[in-house]
Amino acid sequence: MKITANTLSGYDHLFHNLPVGLLLIDKNDKITYINQVALDMFDIDSNTFHISIDALLEDASTTNVKQLRHHVETHDTIKRNGKKVITRYSPYLSEQGELLGIIILVETLTTFHNRVSHLTNMDLFQGVLQELLNSDTKFRVVLVDHSEWLISDQWDELRNVSSYAGKWLDKLAKTAMESRREIREIFQDNNTMSNQIEIISKPIQINGKLIGCVQFLNTDKLNECEKELQFAKKIIRKLEKTYQLNDIIGNSPAINIAREQAKLYARMETPILIRGEKGTGKYMLARAIHALSDKYSHSFLRCNFFELAGLNNLKAKLEYLKRAGRNGTIYFYINEIISKDKQLQLLEFVNNSQGIRVIFGTSLAITSEYWYVSFYDMILRYQITLPALKERQDDMYMLVDTLLARLNQQYHTNISEVDSKIIEHWKKCDWPGNIVQLEKTLENIVLQTDVYTKVISSKQLSQAGLQENNHLNTSSANRKLQTAIDQFEKDYIMQSLQEHAYNKTKTAKSLGVSVRNLYYKMDKYNIDRGAP
Repeated sequence: MKITANTLSGYDHLFHNLPVGLLLIDKNDKITYINQVALDMFDIDSNTFHISIDALLEDASTTNVKQLRHHVETHDTIKRNGKKVITRYSPYLSEQGELLGIIILVETLTTFHNRVSHLTNMDLFQGVLQELLNSDTKFRVVLVDHSEWLISDQWDELRNVSSYAGKWLDKLAKTAMESRREIREIFQDNNTMSNQIEIISKPIQINGKLIGCVQFLNTDKLNECEKELQFAKKIIRKLEKTYQLNDIIGNSPAINIAREQAKLYARMETPILIRGEKGTGKYMLARAIHALSDKYSHSFLRCNFFELAGLNNLKAKLEYLKRAGRNGTIYFYINEIISKDKQLQLLEFVNNSQGIRVIFGTSLAITSEYWYVSFYDMILRYQITLPALKERQDDMYMLVDTLLARLNQQYHTNISEVDSKIIEHWKKCDWPGNIVQLEKTLENIVLQTDVYTKVISSKQLSQAGLQENNHLNTSSANRKLQTAIDQFEKDYIMQSLQEHAYNKTKTAKSLGVSVRNLYYKMDKYNIDRGAP
């Protein structure tokens, strides 16, 4: 049935009460229907029809939808008021497959955030609570605002012994959080207590962000402090796991949307695809989705397509994954194209594995040519895109601060900051390795510093062999690193083809890749498949 404005007008009472904006445009991008929510959102008159969607949205994605014949979910900006919105474009086709137009659903970022927050309003630190409440350990958890998030009955017994004890404990927690260091102190009040007690106060930091402080009490037997400390570390590891979504650092719109999508998709059983260049944090986000879902207490398994491509018996591998990943999450990283026969087996596995959540991740360009149709549709249905570092320059200061705090903790250094001139220079760099490359760069610098270094300046870059002007390619460079890598790979493939008289099977074997992957790379570098 052809969808027209007249068809939709019969359902005005329904569409005008939707919580999202609804627009119908024809194949020429002209608006033929718009509901009341969209009218209010775009601040236009109800008689406004047959204007182009480009008059309402900046850089509308209609061209992509027409070409791909597949839905696209993205963030847009309303031209009239500059508001950020979540937009979903869905093509509608005739029975013969002809494109008739596009259905557009629009939701403000605030509404989207509130809806996701409602869906994901779960008990904080559920796994941690269970462990603590089943323990005899005397403890409390203090948040950064110095409020007590959780305390044990045994801890209350100590605090109520004297007013001084309570003030002393509060002071220890404050000092531990301000210094971001573990503190151990022994206390004895002769008027009320005959025994010494030792308090272990340890700050909780997630990628450099201070969350709070855990305090543990050890009475009488001071030789048991190490046992208490190990328990504290175990609790902190669980807290860090609960906070995994905060590992995705940044406040840029694309990162905020990715985080909100992760929260929403964590409540869904459908397979999703996480896209992004190498080093953007795809695996980390997959772990965050797993931790946010009701499968957080079950297994999280990772499997690479490169491994699947080399298997003669994929069925046995999938049976193992089904057993090992029961009620958990399996993360498939698409780093090679597998045969369509194996794609079909994997599709059946996903469809028939009840209780298992499947997440795909890739840095490859996914095009329909190399994929089984149903498999292709499945992995593209729900997507999260992580932007490259060069596309989120405003996050650079926050990323550097977070990574530096983590490295300070790891290497016991006390570097407070990186010179702003260096960060401004880094914002202009390409970073082909993205966040991973930034972290490795900082780590290399930190390892070269001495104990007196407080600020990383050009001097430290020079000592680490990373001069400000040449340690990374900038966008103005004539030849980017990725270009050089691609040229090397192309030349290497050409050399191997010549050595094996252009026999594709022998060439693929010598390169350690499948024939299908060899053809993919030949197409990528415009190497003629029919070469003699």
